[in-house]
Amino acid sequence: MSLKVKVQTLNIGIKKNNHDAVCFKIPSHSTTAMVTTLNKYAAAPIILSKKHLAISSPKYLMVNSGNANACTGKIGLENSYKCTEFLSKKFNCKPSEILVFSTGVIGKQLPIDIIQERINRHSFLFKSSWESASKAIMTTDKIKKSYSKSFLINNTKITIKAICKGAGMIEPNMATMLAFICVDIKLSKQVAKTLLNDITDNSFNRISVDGDMSTNDSVVLISTGEKNTINFTKNTKSYQKLYNELTLCCQKLAKMIIRDGEGATKAITINIHNSKTKKDAKLIAYNIANSNLVKTAMFGADPNWGRIIAKLGSINDIIYNPQKVKLKINNMTIFNKGIQSNSCDLKLLNKSMKKKDILVEIFLNSGTASHSILTSDLTHEYININSEYTT
Repeated sequence: MSLKVKVQTLNIGIKKNNHDAVCFKIPSHSTTAMVTTLNKYAAAPIILSKKHLAISSPKYLMVNSGNANACTGKIGLENSYKCTEFLSKKFNCKPSEILVFSTGVIGKQLPIDIIQERINRHSFLFKSSWESASKAIMTTDKIKKSYSKSFLINNTKITIKAICKGAGMIEPNMATMLAFICVDIKLSKQVAKTLLNDITDNSFNRISVDGDMSTNDSVVLISTGEKNTINFTKNTKSYQKLYNELTLCCQKLAKMIIRDGEGATKAITINIHNSKTKKDAKLIAYNIANSNLVKTAMFGADPNWGRIIAKLGSINDIIYNPQKVKLKINNMTIFNKGIQSNSCDLKLLNKSMKKKDILVEIFLNSGTASHSILTSDLTHEYININSEYTT
């Protein structure tokens, strides 16, 4: 399995001993689309890359870990641009043809002089693996996150290759994460943009670890143009097949992030059914997913379903009849018509909640809208990691 996007990992002086950067070489005739954080303190590389993508077709992506270059002011923005300058001289291209991405500690300036020296003397052979790239972009991640798959569209073999990082500060939009996805087909800029927005909304925008939105979130889709005979206009069967495969890719990566959530031991799916509006369903899902009381109960397998119902009842401006609500946990009816269900067995529920995968379903019985997100439990380890993150 091979794609023409080439990879080079290296150390640029942020981490002492490990590779802390990845450079992607993008083939000509590629189409690149990107979605980024909505955080009002978006990091310097986000600001610069959005500007560059608006005026050029990227030839290279440079990603560093260990330093977010966020909340670093004018100097931080200048340092991001300097990185593109160093690389443009190395690769004989325009600085605007390079996108930069960072992840790590907020508030620290990049060691720009060291980065320049490391870039200048490094031989960019682009012979690294995607697996090594997935490791180089890790911060508090415990596991590397990658995905690859080949499938057929119109008897043509299509290949997806992707990596991502993320473990904490996970909240749409999106998660504290970076993701880079390549597919060896030809897409127009508009189709690539629409496709990426849609698949992100149904994957990375449906996960939450702690309710905190990062300053650096980015998802990049690169279509390399290698397979150029298929029509991927929206609403065609080919587009739908591609959408399904890319969504599956991103959902699997998103679940890897949840499973690797800082200190997480469980992946919890929260499904809201029969809401009056989609907005209501989404609001309920995130409120429950980000409730510390709910998340700690999940960690301890505590069958205290009252925490879920109490959280639901505390959400303002949601239209539903409380007496019609049904709560199910791992397919067991726990709460119905305002009281604990007659079929509820708390000992059996406690045993079921010890599983690594938990399903929470709330039926509002007030409409036809629904929403689903994936979250994690809240553990002692999460506190340990985040109380010592910069020290």
